[in-house]
Amino acid sequence: MRYEVVEDADEWIVRSEGFELARYGDQDSALHDVADRLREADASAPASISVRYRSRPG
Repeated sequence: MRYEVVEDADEWIVRSEGFELARYGDQDSALHDVADRLREADASAPASISVRYRSRPG
């Protein structure tokens, strides 16, 4: 399973395999969501997580 946490405006979006799973107002909540999902996942299957931040001017 591959998870992605993406910063978008003032929200943090949790995605997996191209589908949005949840939205949060802060990064910690999004990361906790992914941690919970990984704990419940099949341990024999590979898993990864990436975090993408929005670009900031300057």
